[in-house]
Amino acid sequence: MQFNTDKCHLIRFTRRQKVIDAHYHLGGSQLSSVNEYPYLGLSFSTDMSWQKHIGKITTKANRMLGLLRRNLRSCPVRIREQAYISLVRPHLEYCSTIWSPHSKKDITKVESIQRQAARFVLQRYQRRDSVTSMLQELQWKSLEWRRHAASLAMLYKIQHNMVAINASDYLAPMITSSTRNYHPSKLKKITSRTQLYGNSFFPRTVCLWNSLPVVVLTAPTLEVFRGGVSSSL
Repeated sequence: MQFNTDKCHLIRFTRRQKVIDAHYHLGGSQLSSVNEYPYLGLSFSTDMSWQKHIGKITTKANRMLGLLRRNLRSCPVRIREQAYISLVRPHLEYCSTIWSPHSKKDITKVESIQRQAARFVLQRYQRRDSVTSMLQELQWKSLEWRRHAASLAMLYKIQHNMVAINASDYLAPMITSSTRNYHPSKLKKITSRTQLYGNSFFPRTVCLWNSLPVVVLTAPTLEVFRGGVSSSL
């Protein structure tokens, strides 16, 4: 197999200020070093932060929402709502189990797109109009809630061998001397020395998992589990 060296780059994942400046070659050509690179719809940064990725997806979603505003202004509410759900929201939720933000700034940045969409769907642009009331009227869950639900569904799939990830490599049953909150379905909390790792998928989602009622944790199917999450989260 031959590689096009012009399309191959080197990216180092580290948060160190001083990085060893090593050079790599492929096919006799030196690979150029980059600080950010797109792969399978995600933007990976050398500092392992998702801020640039979030900036890109919110820009893309905002652009699409602007297109809908210009072309669907006179359409019924149902059509405008379906257009948002089908054409805008997927940009904000693709692979969200990986990049789910933890900072208030990034969470607000993503939620702002849905708040704008609520105004678009209901055609209410006055400053006195409450966006929170609009979201309740439309019965839209927050995008943060939806990311939590998606992460829990993924963890359920991992534990029930529904995806190609070995659960035993990342998860362990809870070990405690207290019997009050113990249940075999609960998981051992994953400790971390850095905020970056602590807010990654497994440490973050295990905490959410352990907060669910036992009847949800022992759900026999993914559909039943999702229903339980919807009423418990």
